[in-house]
Amino acid sequence: MFDIRSLFVVMVATDLVLAASLWIGTGRRLEGGLGPWALSLVAQAAAFILFAARGEVPDWASIVVANGLLGVSLSLAAAAILAFRGRRLPIVVHVATGGAAAFAVGALLHDFGARLIAANFLFAACMATLAALAWKPVEGVSRATRGLFIGSYMLGAASLLLRAAVPIFSPAAIGGFLVSSAVQALTLMAGYTVILVSTVSFLLMQKERADYLAQQLASLDPLTQAFNRRTFMELAQKQLSRARRLDTPLSLVLLDLDHFKSVNDNHGHLVGDRVLRRFADAMRNQLRKEDVLVRYGGEEFCLLLPDVPGPGAVALAGRIRKAVAREPFVVDGVEIHLTVSAGVAARIDEGPEGLDNLIARADEALYIAKRRGRNRVAAVSLGRTRAA
Repeated sequence: MFDIRSLFVVMVATDLVLAASLWIGTGRRLEGGLGPWALSLVAQAAAFILFAARGEVPDWASIVVANGLLGVSLSLAAAAILAFRGRRLPIVVHVATGGAAAFAVGALLHDFGARLIAANFLFAACMATLAALAWKPVEGVSRATRGLFIGSYMLGAASLLLRAAVPIFSPAAIGGFLVSSAVQALTLMAGYTVILVSTVSFLLMQKERADYLAQQLASLDPLTQAFNRRTFMELAQKQLSRARRLDTPLSLVLLDLDHFKSVNDNHGHLVGDRVLRRFADAMRNQLRKEDVLVRYGGEEFCLLLPDVPGPGAVALAGRIRKAVAREPFVVDGVEIHLTVSAGVAARIDEGPEGLDNLIARADEALYIAKRRGRNRVAAVSLGRTRAA
């Protein structure tokens, strides 16, 4: 059997080392939930110190205060999970959780069996709640990492329920709090595993999301959240190679807001930026999930449409043109009427075609639309595509 005091000492040391590592490793910038997480580890360490000091300090400290601190530790972990998701946990929840844990064991101070049942059921419910808070997917975080985090708390909840079941089904097996037993050793080892696995997986979740956001910043236009031109070239090459390999259609649409310079000249660049964002949103409303929206430059945008033949791309561009012409952009109470011109090109089935040629044909079609009076859709070479 393990020495119970020694296990508590190891858990205290682990909590404090992890909390200090978070504080030092992040340059004391504990953001995205890392602050509450570090405080949770410290509160947990304080509770374990009091647990290990049972018999050396008054019972109100080693039982009531210790369980209250453990409740606060779990509520701080909940705050960390919510902060990671961009939400806040009211301070009153920490007070309520710690107070409920302290009251539950304080009311049963002289009944070890009942106190064991109440405390372990309460903390098992808290751990199950933490697992539930982490259940919803987060953009950029893998299912495996999130599953590891959830699994750690499900393990903790299961071990606490096992510990609560002992006085219910085998009252004779109840010993003192620091008496070594198989159940005591198993639950404390499970608790130690929860500390390590939950902290490591929480850090992995932080890293995965940070990597995802960095990739988003590198690939998206910050104003419209459309893909930037560099990313478009990479995606378009892949889609074009796929279309050749599977012999499927692929279309490209270039769109340009007509006389957009007058918006900036008459209303200012801030208003112009808001109009561009509204235009990007208007296009998104017409697109499928697999379609690619790109800010090609200035007020010019590009649509990459996998598995869409030329006529389908012309119809889509027409819907966007009508939507822009029909509804003015309202910015700060000012109605701004605009139109859009579009040029469409589709992949030619006969022989290989490079991306540069496809873009050049769409650009030629856009030039034709502008030359013919704007507010229209033009297409080039659609008659050579199989779908046409």
